[in-house]
Amino acid sequence: MTGIKLLEQLLDSYQSSYDIAKPFDINGDVYDAYAGFNATSARYVLIKKAELWRANCFEHTFFRCINNISRDDLTMFHKHIVDFIEPELIRRGRKYPEKDHMYTFITGIFICESGVTHHMKKEIQKYKYFKNYLLGIRGYTEARLLIFDIKNRNLFGNPAAKELVKGYNKAGFIRPV
Repeated sequence: MTGIKLLEQLLDSYQSSYDIAKPFDINGDVYDAYAGFNATSARYVLIKKAELWRANCFEHTFFRCINNISRDDLTMFHKHIVDFIEPELIRRGRKYPEKDHMYTFITGIFICESGVTHHMKKEIQKYKYFKNYLLGIRGYTEARLLIFDIKNRNLFGNPAAKELVKGYNKAGFIRPV
């Protein structure tokens, strides 16, 4: 399987629930695709105006097909989170996210055709980005990294992406030889 074919399969699975943009540019760096998702949950009594609570949840997913992932790719993704994704897509230029914000996941999906070195795998598995707003009153943001290693037919991620890895393994996107 090629990286482009896997990317198309992934985007097909995202298409029903996410808004997709191909390609997506962040300050001159181009991702193969971007998928955005939001969900709102609310509880009210009798009429919608008598709302008890509301929670807004978001996910911003960035896809990139590359030959192999390097430390520079990881550094650049982190820089995009800090300089653009978190302040512009999540907070929208304000000090905090909107009032009913519960959480936002920033997901980086890298499809590596030539494999991933053992050293990079360890570095990815240690990657962490977490930020809460007003001690959690306005929710939190967490970054998840998901790596598809096509050459070695392997799928892994950072600790925040643990459930994603389980889900993709169960769905069979990468089947071990």
